[in-house]
Amino acid sequence: MEEIENVKLTEAGTQLLKKIVGERICYFFTDSIKIHAVGEQVLYWASEFALGLKTNRGDLSFINISADYKLTSGSSTTYYEYAIEESKTPLRKEKLLQSGQYSEIKVLSSQVLMIEVYQDWNQEFDETIHYDAAIVLYTDTQKYMLKVREELVGGVDVILDEATIEAELLDLKLRQSLV
Repeated sequence: MEEIENVKLTEAGTQLLKKIVGERICYFFTDSIKIHAVGEQVLYWASEFALGLKTNRGDLSFINISADYKLTSGSSTTYYEYAIEESKTPLRKEKLLQSGQYSEIKVLSSQVLMIEVYQDWNQEFDETIHYDAAIVLYTDTQKYMLKVREELVGGVDVILDEATIEAELLDLKLRQSLV
């Protein structure tokens, strides 16, 4: 049985992230948002988020990002995998905006200048699995982090506080930068 040593974004997912560079993030949409606060550290999380982007043409387009845990074949080691896709409606649900049954984090950012993908790892017995753990979006004034939620519920954390983002990055390794 072959060990999975590296689990990372697909080429299609990477190309969709590259589309974000140069665009403005207006909203993080989800159908049900949860808030987790410990001290001054606040995480917003959901099973998936749709980034509402204001494109240069003036339309709003959406990049849907979700993350879920998977089990490796042959052991109970888990790793986390991002699914990234584009749609004309948030989370592929046409009536989400019309019905008003959604949650949003309104950010109205300046243009995204760079995106970094960070790696983490899991180890059980002799099997080490490296996976993409966090995506950080940089504008000229702000950072936004999307991080896999390392629990059996899966999902994605959105972190807006710069100090919290820096603390989260301490144990992660930079895998790739997109500019």
